[in-house]
Parts: sequence; C-alpha cells; structure tokens
Amino acid sequence: MWSHQTGNAQWRHLRGGILTIEAHRDTRATRHLSALDAAIQILTTARGSSYSADQAFDELLDSSMRHQVDVGDLAEALADLADGIRPEADDHRRARDVAAREWGAFLP
Repeated sequence: MWSHQTGNAQWRHLRGGILTIEAHRDTRATRHLSALDAAIQILTTARGSSYSADQAFDELLDSSMRHQVDVGDLAEALADLADGIRPEADDHRRARDVAAREWGAFLP
C-alpha cells in the first residue's frame, strides 16, 4: 500500500489494485477529486477497453512527477482540455502546457 497526502486530500493505493481517494471539506481537494475521476475516464476511453483506471491514474501520476506539477492540477487541466474550456490568464498554466503536450494529440 502507498499513500499520498496533498492538502486535505489523500490518495491510497491498496493491494489488489484498489484506489481510494478521500477529500476532507476542502473545495480545492474536492475539485481535484472530480477532475481526477474525469481525467481517468478520459484516459481509459482514449486508450481503449484494455486500459484500466489504475493504469490511467499511474499515467497521470507519472506525468505529474516527471513534470513536477500537482496531480490534481494536471487532472483539472486534462479535463478542461478535453471539454474545450479555455483557461484563465494565470490558471495553472504549467499544468495546462503539460496536459496539452502529453495528451493533446488524441483529444478533439
């Protein structure tokens, strides 16, 4: 099992491929939770039926670590990119750049 704490959110990966995420009354953490769900769905859909939610989460986490960007911000950026939402001037610019480079080619 591994655990990762960010602000008021905690990710826990348990044996058997079970991933749990908990948010504790924090709007940013709750927003990141929703974005993580959306980003995982986007990646599993784009990669095909044999690509699991765990693999999608690992891909997000790997990209987050390689580019030194918060995984929640990266998930939000991917979800916004997939939905065609244009960013605010200073809204997680680095995460949006990473999301566009990593996944922009297979998004409409």
